[in-house]
Amino acid sequence: MDEADLAQKREQDIINAALSSREKSLKSPDGQCIWCKEETIVLGTAFCSAECGDDYNKYQREMKQRLGRQYQ
Repeated sequence: MDEADLAQKREQDIINAALSSREKSLKSPDGQCIWCKEETIVLGTAFCSAECGDDYNKYQREMKQRLGRQYQ
């Protein structure tokens, strides 16, 4: 392997690490908001409104702080 090959491999390793560490996108299995479970979701999201999305994310952050990384 020459220097260009090593640089390309290192770049690909960095990309793979970044992709594996990003959070998975949320999906609604039934088309209902995953937080309030009362309203239909906005297309391309898992929530019926920005408020539900914000509340869900706030709850997730609080649970991670309380329970550590084991909560996901």
